[in-house]
Amino acid sequence: GHSLELLEPLIKFQVGLKNLNLHEPEHVLLMAICILSPDRPGVQNRVQVECIQDGLSETLQSYIRAKHPPPGNRLLYPKMIQKLTDLRSLSEEHSKQFQFLTINPDCNTQLTPLVLEVFSNDVDQ
Repeated sequence: GHSLELLEPLIKFQVGLKNLNLHEPEHVLLMAICILSPDRPGVQNRVQVECIQDGLSETLQSYIRAKHPPPGNRLLYPKMIQKLTDLRSLSEEHSKQFQFLTINPDCNTQLTPLVLEVFSNDVDQ
């Protein structure tokens, strides 16, 4: 049921990301941009985090221009940012599904204690 609904978009995301043929520094910068998001819960200095994220974004764009010949470099950055949007959607959907599973007593027994602990802390915050 739920696991197949979640697995297909995840595989589609991974294949799409792989098809971008990113270099390791591009993966690292993309992950950093994702992690250093000013709209994450608990961020206290959003302006500073946004400045750091902007710097990483500019670095990524410079790297793309330097390492990928035209015309292929023109759309690579927007495609990478779209992957972040896709990842955020996947993450939100997975969180909803796990929250449903942790709240529903019939499904609760199918989850490991670690998963229950992680998502119970997430729900409490």
